[in-house]
Amino acid sequence: MKSVILTLAMLFAVTSNAQASNNIREICENAYYATGYTKLHQYNLIVNWARISDHALVDLENIIYSDYFKILAEKDLGNNKSKYTLKENGKLNSYQYEAALSELAKITGNNASCVYDL
Repeated sequence: MKSVILTLAMLFAVTSNAQASNNIREICENAYYATGYTKLHQYNLIVNWARISDHALVDLENIIYSDYFKILAEKDLGNNKSKYTLKENGKLNSYQYEAALSELAKITGNNASCVYDL
């Protein structure tokens, strides 16, 4: 009986972890509502220009400079790196923004991060 309960408890724990969110939009949104220390639908993205091909550069610019995001800040970090602070414009639904952020992560090799308001 104990082994059955233990097995069910482990199955529940594994299932709960599998359902946990791993996309940055949900993580930042949850942090905003839980703590208030992040800005809603704003993200930091670091781009290492040395790692981006010409084709990927076109894709990157099509996403960043589209009507879907507003660039709040653009900063040169040196060593061929730049930091962008992006804000959603609300022209896409949540799934499309998740896809856009995922595509940015694939292109740059870096995940976007939440903008903290401390």
